[in-house]
Amino acid sequence: MINWRVDALLILLTPLLAIPAVMTLSSPSVGVEAATISLIVTAFFATGHHLPGMIRAYGDHDLYQRFKLRFILAPPLVFLAYFPLYHYHFGLYRLIILVWATWHGFMQLYGFVRIYDAKVGSTSKATANWDWLVCLCGFVTPRLLRPEQVSNTLNHWYSVGGFTISPGALNVVRWGAIVSCVVVLIGFSVNYLLQLYRGPKPNPLKLVMLASGIGTWWFAMCYVEELILGIALFDICHDVQYLAIVWLYNCRRVDSDSQLNSFMRYVFRRGMVLLYLGLIVAYGALGLVAPLVSHAAVSRVFYAILFTSTILHYYYDGFIWKMREPANQENLGLSKGSSDSLARWMTGAKSVHNLKWSFVITVLGFMFLSDYTNPPLTTSQAQSLERSYVNTLVGTPTLPQSDEEKSWLIEKFNRTQEIAATVPDDKSAQVQAAVMLANFGRNDEAVIRLEEILREHPDYRDAQIVLADIHFYRGNLDQASARYESALSLSKTGKDRSVIQLKLGEIDLRRKDIVAAENRFRQAMKDDPELAENVKALEDGKSRPSTTLDDAYSSP
Repeated sequence: MINWRVDALLILLTPLLAIPAVMTLSSPSVGVEAATISLIVTAFFATGHHLPGMIRAYGDHDLYQRFKLRFILAPPLVFLAYFPLYHYHFGLYRLIILVWATWHGFMQLYGFVRIYDAKVGSTSKATANWDWLVCLCGFVTPRLLRPEQVSNTLNHWYSVGGFTISPGALNVVRWGAIVSCVVVLIGFSVNYLLQLYRGPKPNPLKLVMLASGIGTWWFAMCYVEELILGIALFDICHDVQYLAIVWLYNCRRVDSDSQLNSFMRYVFRRGMVLLYLGLIVAYGALGLVAPLVSHAAVSRVFYAILFTSTILHYYYDGFIWKMREPANQENLGLSKGSSDSLARWMTGAKSVHNLKWSFVITVLGFMFLSDYTNPPLTTSQAQSLERSYVNTLVGTPTLPQSDEEKSWLIEKFNRTQEIAATVPDDKSAQVQAAVMLANFGRNDEAVIRLEEILREHPDYRDAQIVLADIHFYRGNLDQASARYESALSLSKTGKDRSVIQLKLGEIDLRRKDIVAAENRFRQAMKDDPELAENVKALEDGKSRPSTTLDDAYSSP
């Protein structure tokens, strides 16, 4: 595509650099937290790599004139849609990102595969279809096989009113995906051999590309323990490949078209790659602003900008890089296709595009109008309830005063239990279901569920802590202490250990062992100085500070 050295480094074999780097940084010997790695990758890679596509969309005069209405209307519409989506429909907001991100990832891989084949003249429609199916199965199936991914998706699905999916239905879908993978792989292989025999022969580099892209995605989904770390790892490879191909494309575009604006002609030329990367890093830094801004309204505006950038990146990439367009073929070093077929395709595509987006805008419009006339529970209210009842053991079960909040909480309880039943292999879903059982006064059921998890996964720290907390609230201090000690031995970071030391110190206070309690508190503050206020509250005999899944349990 570029030359064999650059292709190997930035496109084909990028995972061989990214995987060791990320896994080394996150290893106990180096100790960089997965959340930190994810934040850096999300900002400087995921957000940063939106910029080159934006530059082309608004800097390429021919492209801009062709899709002018889309480029003008899409940014303000997406930006304005963010606020009601986030404010009232957080599940739908997350579901849109999840589905579109998966589609975007596999379509980029498919595009690279087709470019490699087109380089050697292998442009058979059947081959393109088999390539597409391989990419689709390779990206969708790992999401179905990773339990916590299924649980997260079901949670978003149910939050938008989706129908209930039974354990049997999920198993059918999972096995259907596996069987589809086998069938598609066989079909792809047969077609590949036929093309080798009949010609034109397919490009063998596309096999490397498929193995690299799909292999990295499977590794991230199925073998990396922390999900956010796996996604960050894949993002690095995805983004580096994108930056490389856009640099190549725009440099060739500048060389072939003297009508391009001065900014594009200045950036995309030999010797300016550092400026190109610098602009990407600067744009990506926007991703660090929103979490750092303390003013809620201002922070939300920055999050809206990030959402707009993400959606526009997915949306624009869906049509500005179409391989059917002669300009794209020329600037990627491919032979041009038929202009007549392109014209027919563009006419049909425009009609389909208008139909799809008219439907989406209509549905969202009615939904937002309904929010205005009959406002549902807001995202901030829902998140507050989640912190209080879903991610925290409250000790003494109580329900909120508002009927609306009670209704939401009961629905959330039922949804949590349904997800735990549908995805029994997701440990975190089982723990969350146990927490809600305990918070609804069903402690015996919660204990049984947690003990079942620990029989199968005795090293699961989260379950040890929740079970210890339940014993603590029920006054079973010896059982609670034993569970906390087990969780302490499984903790990997100082922050994890500090929370448990705080709890063990509280047990020592209950036992009137002041010296032991002070030693525990001292160790807790050594690992996490921010716990000083909690320690003082305990030593003063005040109420026990609440502990949430977010700060005590390691599940993302």
